[in-house]
Amino acid sequence: MKQIIPFIIIAALIGGAMFFLNDDYQEAAFDPGWTNEQSVADWDITLFLENGPGSDREIGFMLEYAGLAEDPDIDALEVFVLTEYGSFFYQELDIEEFNKEIIYSVPCDFCDEAERSYTNTNIMLNWRQNGHTRQEYTEMNLYLEEEGS
Repeated sequence: MKQIIPFIIIAALIGGAMFFLNDDYQEAAFDPGWTNEQSVADWDITLFLENGPGSDREIGFMLEYAGLAEDPDIDALEVFVLTEYGSFFYQELDIEEFNKEIIYSVPCDFCDEAERSYTNTNIMLNWRQNGHTRQEYTEMNLYLEEEGS
């Protein structure tokens, strides 16, 4: 019994430390400055523009699986976003566990240099689900000017 008591004490100390030092981290809510939403096939796409501090602006998308399958079994995903001023892409070719939502953004290098306040944006979505590759295209408008300017 004397040999087991130190292990019990150590386990109690570690358990107590984990309980009392637990970090109640909560993910920030998705609330960008400008959004445009559209649904295609089994997906809801939200194109967004976030105005950061100073001239730091980010362009990105939120992709949510809206299909009927409870477990969509998606194991690869590519998203290409093309505007007349610039483009970016997201690629994940080996998805271990898909949680039905992806948010991705990059610095918007072309936002301040654009000649017009809006641009047409083409989005191409490729994914592999249940061993079959699927593809969807959509077009959205991207408004580059900040509200009130």
